[in-house]
Amino acid sequence: MQPTARIGRNDPCFCGSGRKYKHCCLRHEDSQPAGRRPAAASTANAVRVAQEHHKAGRLQHAEAMCWQALEADPGQPDALHLLGLLAYQAGRNDVAAAFINKAIQAKPSEPSYHSNLGLVYQALDRLDEAVDSYRRAITIRPDDFVAHNNLGTALLAADQPDEAIACHRRALAIRPDYVEAHYNLGAALRDWGKPEEAANSLRAALALQPDFAEAHNSLGAALQESGRLDEAIACIRTALRLKPDYAEAHFNLHSLLLEPGNVAPAIECLTRAVELRPEETAFRFFLGMLLEYRGDVVAAAAHFDRVARASSLDRARLDAWRYIRSAGEPLPPVTGSLVQAFRIGLDAAVGEGLVLEFGVRFGVSIRQVAALARQHVHGFDSFQGLPKNWHHEPRGSYTTGGALPAVPANVILHAGWFEETLPRFLEQHAGPVRFMNVDCDLYSSTVTVLELLANRIVPGTVIVFDEYIGYEHWRDDEFRAFQEAVARHGWRYEYLCFSFATKQVAVRIL
Repeated sequence: MQPTARIGRNDPCFCGSGRKYKHCCLRHEDSQPAGRRPAAASTANAVRVAQEHHKAGRLQHAEAMCWQALEADPGQPDALHLLGLLAYQAGRNDVAAAFINKAIQAKPSEPSYHSNLGLVYQALDRLDEAVDSYRRAITIRPDDFVAHNNLGTALLAADQPDEAIACHRRALAIRPDYVEAHYNLGAALRDWGKPEEAANSLRAALALQPDFAEAHNSLGAALQESGRLDEAIACIRTALRLKPDYAEAHFNLHSLLLEPGNVAPAIECLTRAVELRPEETAFRFFLGMLLEYRGDVVAAAAHFDRVARASSLDRARLDAWRYIRSAGEPLPPVTGSLVQAFRIGLDAAVGEGLVLEFGVRFGVSIRQVAALARQHVHGFDSFQGLPKNWHHEPRGSYTTGGALPAVPANVILHAGWFEETLPRFLEQHAGPVRFMNVDCDLYSSTVTVLELLANRIVPGTVIVFDEYIGYEHWRDDEFRAFQEAVARHGWRYEYLCFSFATKQVAVRIL
């Protein structure tokens, strides 16, 4: 039997917390007579019957036949391998790894063993070992398009999207109609900051499999990142028409339907998501937040009670919401997409002045700002990643390897550390800051930007902060840097909008 394993990647939640793998069936080869014992023929027959039971979903019968084969031949590799697959399907991943490793010891030249061991290691979050297992499978069988695809998913999980992209493209070079590789390539391209290319890959998957609900959902995510909200909504609605109980798609649709002054459609989506996944406290936080935003305090409290007893991230979101509530009435509009905050901010930034972005990376946000600003936009980034560790992210995370992104003609990029490039820029450019997007992440980097620009930040300046609320350490980074600058420089400000889906706020200096 030819292997049919696959992994899909990325049922995206727009809040950034819901990306996950979509595992599909495992793979095994037809057994061949081992020829090592007098009972080899009966042993091979037992394995063959076990595999037939496995394919038919009769897992207990498959396990019994495997043990029967192992009674006659304790080292029978196909039986050991299939016991590993059965353990994996039962969620007993440590046991699965032990069985499949024994099978590999008995028959190291079988590529499907190595490939399936990679799946098990991925489930155990042992990504380096998963990568090694897939590479061994490919060394034995270079044209194994499934192993190339699965290697890509492991590399993407290990935050190596550039290498993941290459793996999925190799899988497609071998098998151009491989739906999962098109789908996973789209996920990797999104992680590499190429939402337009990601959309093309996802459309290729849908051309081959139009009823692929997860691909419609992922296409919606890619279009949302490109600022094409109406098209994104249509894609998510298609996913839900195909799969009405798709909780993540209901959640994703809520953020696309958020409009100033009208949160009812988003509440409807979140209510359905919570009905489908009542244990998901992230869904409950977003629903409780919007219910309380609308004034339904009692209904919100039931969800917040669950959130307050959940993870540190859930509690941090609740803390941030309480801060927003305390900032004064009326509450500012709640948004669900990057482009909405940029549009609100630029519409409010009516004066003349500079438009700046700090933290460009792949250029996703600066392209949106440039389309709205209708003037030159200056982007600042080292393109070498974080200058030091940031909570759980090590130094160098988010690097592009020094590569500058493709940007529109009205964008000018300034490569280097902020403390080096920004003073030179200010010597050459006069005038106040009209609008700036601060995606610095680190407290220290945000302090650098705000202090160097302090005498250019004037009444009417609008600042969008990209990591301000809604994550575990929100009080320690851009929020803290801005609040300290407010106290130091005597700024008065108002919130123009906020978003827990994107972690943004927009503020205007008064």
